[in-house]
Amino acid sequence: MVARVGPVVEWWADCDHTDVQRPYAVVLGVRGLAVARPTVNDRGGPAQLVTVVPFVPSSLRHAVVVQKPTRLVAGRPELTAGHPAPSAVGEVLLPRRMRDLLGNLPAEAQARLQWPFVNGDVLDGSDRYYCGGSHELDVWAYLAGRRWVTFVSGHGVGLAGPAHRASWRLICRQAEVAGR
Repeated sequence: MVARVGPVVEWWADCDHTDVQRPYAVVLGVRGLAVARPTVNDRGGPAQLVTVVPFVPSSLRHAVVVQKPTRLVAGRPELTAGHPAPSAVGEVLLPRRMRDLLGNLPAEAQARLQWPFVNGDVLDGSDRYYCGGSHELDVWAYLAGRRWVTFVSGHGVGLAGPAHRASWRLICRQAEVAGR
């Protein structure tokens, strides 16, 4: 995978949801996004299918999104963690589990991830991975379209209580897709 996407920027690996005995992996490199999923070969044996979305050279960019706990403003309704903040972007049709994950992230991160798709790109695929619990969470997720790939990774704490007490440090990445 690294040979196809270049030096690793971010990655995750886990057991595949369709077969917990087989791994899958996602690698974001400087030259592309690679996803390896279990499959079977022509003889019915186990194999890996590697799908690569190549990037336009040097198009990978990033922004750091930091959300620190804030004081609750008197008279403003309190949001609970796990519900989408008021969004600055339009509706993007996302799988429910992706929508649920993004709904926990700061509005700026949600907007950065969805920007290409609000502006006309067609979503071809997405995936997410997280580990942790209700108080602390590490997240990785990507949205892949025909023209753009967006990727978020980072860490959140204080997530079990009111949304104004949550703290996040995320890196949002975006790259232009090269002709496939």
